[in-house]
Amino acid sequence: MPSLNSSQVTIADHVLLDGRLALFNEEQRWLAVADLHFGYEISQRAAGRLMPMWGMNSIEERLMALLADYEPRRLVILGDLVHDRAAAPEARELVMRLRVEIEVILLAGNHDRQLLGTIPMLDSWQSDGFHFHHGHCEADATGRTQVIGHHHPSGTITDGAGLRLKLPAFVQQDRCWIMPAFSPWATGATWKAEVQSRMWLCTPTRILRLAETVAAPV
Repeated sequence: MPSLNSSQVTIADHVLLDGRLALFNEEQRWLAVADLHFGYEISQRAAGRLMPMWGMNSIEERLMALLADYEPRRLVILGDLVHDRAAAPEARELVMRLRVEIEVILLAGNHDRQLLGTIPMLDSWQSDGFHFHHGHCEADATGRTQVIGHHHPSGTITDGAGLRLKLPAFVQQDRCWIMPAFSPWATGATWKAEVQSRMWLCTPTRILRLAETVAAPV
């Protein structure tokens, strides 16, 4: 790996957080993302709401850029591949294109229940020291660090003059790591950090660290 830049930070031994909302293990060479909600705009249009159609292109372009930059062995998608069944055909095609490039570990999230039987998914996956699952159900991860999605954490920073900027966040809470949503449509839920948790706000060009012992700004 080249030297780190302002959009990367080492958050554990051999593990990098990328401000493009991904986690990479340099030793085990997995790349993890969560909550794509692929085809959200199709779901909204099916419900009669006019949405621009750039979200799916953005997700695929960002994934391909991360694969090119890190050259991982596996891509772990931590559930909520889709928002609902309206985008099932497009999601299947995305997974097929990704699998041409890399082994894809596809985990089931609560939004993926409508895909059962159409796209094979796992409930969880383990690698050395890590247990991956979506996070909407409890899991037995004794002795391993859980890596989950589902919660869409975010935090807000201010400039003291009234400007407020809400950003997706990565949270380290004891032995549970909570991924930001990869979807460009998911603004996230303000996360209340617990004592000794660590919280990182993510942008494509910079990662901002919040204090360990205070709650995230609201």
